[in-house]
Amino acid sequence: MEIRLAEDQKRWDAWLVRQDKPAFTQSSAWAAILTAENKIVELLEFYEGSDKIAQALVLYNRLFNGWRYAFCPKGPVFFDRDDRVSDDAVAQETAVYEALKAHCAKKSCLFVRIEPSFLSPQEKSKKVVDINPRATTYLDLHKKEDELLSAMHQKTRYNIRLAEKKDVVLHQGKDVEILYDLLTVTGERDRFKLHGKIHYEKIVASPLSSQLTVMLKEKPIATALFASCGNTFTYVYGASDYEHRSLMAPYFLQWSAIKLAQERGFRWYDFFGIAPVEIVVGEYRYDENHQYAGVTRFKLGFGGTISEAPGTYDLLISSARYRMYGLLRKIRRKF
Repeated sequence: MEIRLAEDQKRWDAWLVRQDKPAFTQSSAWAAILTAENKIVELLEFYEGSDKIAQALVLYNRLFNGWRYAFCPKGPVFFDRDDRVSDDAVAQETAVYEALKAHCAKKSCLFVRIEPSFLSPQEKSKKVVDINPRATTYLDLHKKEDELLSAMHQKTRYNIRLAEKKDVVLHQGKDVEILYDLLTVTGERDRFKLHGKIHYEKIVASPLSSQLTVMLKEKPIATALFASCGNTFTYVYGASDYEHRSLMAPYFLQWSAIKLAQERGFRWYDFFGIAPVEIVVGEYRYDENHQYAGVTRFKLGFGGTISEAPGTYDLLISSARYRMYGLLRKIRRKF
């Protein structure tokens, strides 16, 4: 197994978007955003002979004591195929994981954090709390508008129609101040932490992103940021003004984004994050205490197909040092 640093970003993206529902977090545009935040990023390509079998955007993060770890968000990415459970596929993925660990060991990393799309790594790996959501819903944008509406929950359709009758206007255009102000208000209300403002500034400035805002008499009352990658249009961040909740602006915003994605020729609309769902006799059940529980009911109301990946894993480079890191981390949190 040979690892090469990608030299051609267009070729990198062309390989990525051959996958069905490619992850924007593995794109060269996302790498550029991270680099603009002064983060250390590598685009790694994995070869068996002359055949490229995988690629991985890897972000290096500093820990204490001079240690580091590598993070591969929504990756590594393997050539898209249906035989992921075959013996050859398992052996191939294992070889990629081993090569990735060996590469990151040379960078003083204790572990490699991955978010595989298919198989869960077994040997020398540990399941950890998910970084990016492992469960989502996809809308098939090849369907007509009336088909999409008919597949929605009755209350969702009602709220969309209600919002369309209100005196709200949809604005297309990117404005990080609107986004950050509404995210701050929403974060305080729903008790979730924000990234630093520079993170949103770099995403808004990137050609990867689009932003839609619902205005009420020149006042922004809801906004959302989206990412484009291959055939997939992804809802990444959203926020709204609770004072105007009766206007149902988030429903109007999502429906507008779905139609915009259709107009731009995307195949899939990705809601990006819901609580892991258990399907019991056609009924959706999920952990009401999960961090995404609050948005899950809202997103499921739009219909779509639920998809769930294995989640986030740490590939251990050194089991002994990983245990030491875990112990020191617990001690540091007490003080």
